[in-house]
Amino acid sequence: MPVRWDLTHCDGRLAEDEVHVWHFSLDLPEEAFGSLLKLLDADERDRASRFKFAAPRNQFVASHAFLRTVLGHYLQIGPSDLRFRASTHGKPELTEGDLRFNLSHTEGAALVAIARRWPVGVDVERLRENLEPLELADRFFSHQEAEWLRAQPEAQRIPAFFACWTAKEAYIKACGGGLSIPLAGFSVIPHSGQPELKLEIHGKPDDSERWSMWQLDLGANLRSALAVEGENLTVRLGQMSELRTVV
Repeated sequence: MPVRWDLTHCDGRLAEDEVHVWHFSLDLPEEAFGSLLKLLDADERDRASRFKFAAPRNQFVASHAFLRTVLGHYLQIGPSDLRFRASTHGKPELTEGDLRFNLSHTEGAALVAIARRWPVGVDVERLRENLEPLELADRFFSHQEAEWLRAQPEAQRIPAFFACWTAKEAYIKACGGGLSIPLAGFSVIPHSGQPELKLEIHGKPDDSERWSMWQLDLGANLRSALAVEGENLTVRLGQMSELRTVV
């Protein structure tokens, strides 16, 4: 199950056995956000208006405009023409068609993962030093994951924590279950230099085998992971430098 950085432009073509992941920088000039806001629907604009500070508001606007632009290319429609609904567990999905998608954003970066039919989840986090990784692992990780993190060299524990955390988040987002999925009920232990991840849902080996997971290399200061409920898939990645719409 290879991972390839070979998406050079968003032409909307997506094979049944592929998952596409697009990366976009959110470090945009202030004057760009007004035009991006116009791509959002009324509900998104209302949500954006509730942010008290400019930085998280701009991150929300840019990431959702990015999502709409990417999906618009695959559906060959304008970004503002997209219609979403919430699934049973509140995960956003398109009202029509078989495209599945997931959005994740962190300071300065956003990712969108897209597949046909396959439930998909993606997560990206910028490394932060202002946390205690072992304490957080004891609270939120499985016993296996916490012991793995404790065995890492101290200098590598924060990057290792985020590698594991993004993998867990990607799986939860793909499931769409949110807080109903116990974080300690499954394990995903990353291995350096190996993009493929092995999911272990405790007590459910058959369910575990249905899933494919990968670490995504986006640079030294970011950690990211992708989860798909499907097998024998190819992951293709690309970076979008500007938001050009179909219409």
